[in-house]
Amino acid sequence: MKNLPACVVASFLVVSIAATPAEAPPAAYDLEQPSATYTLPKELQEISGIALLAGQRLGCVEDQTGSIYIYNAATKQVESTLKFGKQGDYEDLARLKDAWLVLRADGMLFKYTDKGTTTSYATGLTAANDPEGLAYDPRTGTLLVACKGVAGVGQPDQKRALYRLDPKTYQASSKPAFVLDVADIIALDRRQGQGNTINRFAPSAVAIHPLTHHVFVLAASGNALVELDAQGSLLAVQKLPRKRFPQPEGLAFTPSGDLYIASEMGDNGQAGQIQFFRSSPVAVNK
Repeated sequence: MKNLPACVVASFLVVSIAATPAEAPPAAYDLEQPSATYTLPKELQEISGIALLAGQRLGCVEDQTGSIYIYNAATKQVESTLKFGKQGDYEDLARLKDAWLVLRADGMLFKYTDKGTTTSYATGLTAANDPEGLAYDPRTGTLLVACKGVAGVGQPDQKRALYRLDPKTYQASSKPAFVLDVADIIALDRRQGQGNTINRFAPSAVAIHPLTHHVFVLAASGNALVELDAQGSLLAVQKLPRKRFPQPEGLAFTPSGDLYIASEMGDNGQAGQIQFFRSSPVAVNK
């Protein structure tokens, strides 16, 4: 190819750089001011995971029964119950096109189809990993699992891991998709200077923002919400006020980026709740 004039090369570079999509800023939520609060019935006082459905409905699981509860936020009632398995320590769920996936604390995954059949899968994760969060990633067709326990072989105690599951076998990848450094999370929280800071972080839920594709990780131990970009870089930390979130366990986004957070019944006797927050796309890092 012939050499191009310098001005043409410069113009090409400017156009190329301008065409490169910029990384979306962190999404900010005023976690002190929910747009709506839903007090849950007794069967969901130990709510441990949520997944969004159409028509202001959410699929919910709780810690003890092998059931999926369909909660209608418009009527504020459980409108149906789906029995998929025996009693067990179930931590989160995700919705596919024609089935539910439910994660148990020992790493087993249960697929409950709309035809009423249940199949179990060993993910390769174990009780030592303490998997707690489950989210479907529509861009890759894979699942993300957030672990509260050990991050994997060779990883120190200060790390927390998110693994991808193969969409056909539901086996976890040999290496984490993302690794969170708790020390980095604490340091960023302090730099943001938002008041009370966190001193620990152990994931309880994970969800993917539908517009930015950022990964959000919720922690009941530490009472915080962390945002990562699509490559896993830490963007923001938001402290959750304990009076409002005694034990935050569930996380889900609407297609427009609004946020649902579910919290178990607190030690103070406060009922389990689902709270709804509108998004505001402003940077919160300093």
